[in-house]
Amino acid sequence: MTGRFENKVALIAGGAHAVEGELMGFGGVAAWEIVRGGGKLVIADIDDVSGEQSVEQMRSAGFEALYIHADVTSEADWVAAVELATSTHGHLDIMVMVAGAPDRRETIESASVDDWKRVMDVTNLGMFLGVRTVAPAMRDAGGGSIVLISSMMAKIAGSYANAYAASRAGMTQFARSAAVQLGPDNIRVNTVLPGWTVTPFTAPIFDDETIEQLSERVPLGRLATSREIAAGILFLASDESSYVTGSELLMDGGVTSWLGPQ
Repeated sequence: MTGRFENKVALIAGGAHAVEGELMGFGGVAAWEIVRGGGKLVIADIDDVSGEQSVEQMRSAGFEALYIHADVTSEADWVAAVELATSTHGHLDIMVMVAGAPDRRETIESASVDDWKRVMDVTNLGMFLGVRTVAPAMRDAGGGSIVLISSMMAKIAGSYANAYAASRAGMTQFARSAAVQLGPDNIRVNTVLPGWTVTPFTAPIFDDETIEQLSERVPLGRLATSREIAAGILFLASDESSYVTGSELLMDGGVTSWLGPQ
């Protein structure tokens, strides 16, 4: 949709995997659609090789994109990313946090405290620092949209991934709180809850057999594509959702509505 993000400046945290021709995550697909829609972009990530390659591709295609190394658990890194966006483009309108940490297949009793803290820090501390840091810049711009990428695991439980599920559920509640606090500043905060999708994040554990097994548990009969999930992110990031805040966009193919094969 040409002009959808005209004059918008977006910061995507965790969107380094945006190299066309390779497997892209939600953030990578969203990044391309934002610049193609007339927006200006800053990608912040810890994967410097992928991040630099991604923005170089975008610049070669005539778009305005920058990359900065950023650990979402570092307040200083968030400050640097926001300063790069505002000093270069004058304002900041959109922040998408895609960054996350995989949870090992451990039970509550077998999981280590360090693993629990790692998942919680990236997801929950990261979102807190991100929202806190971008809010003043968005307030100065007259408003903005914050999209936090949660998971359908915020709604259901499994026999493992306890930290992951808890952190994603915490994200949805935090988004509601942030939506209430920042609403008077015309800053919207929403979450997207993707279902099973093959991305650079999940590819190491989603082999063909696993994909087939998971597909049988999805009412739509298949896993999502990154482009499908990115469509939800882009809706919430754009002015098309100007009256949507504090919401959860569940994009799971019906998994959380179904008891499973009977």
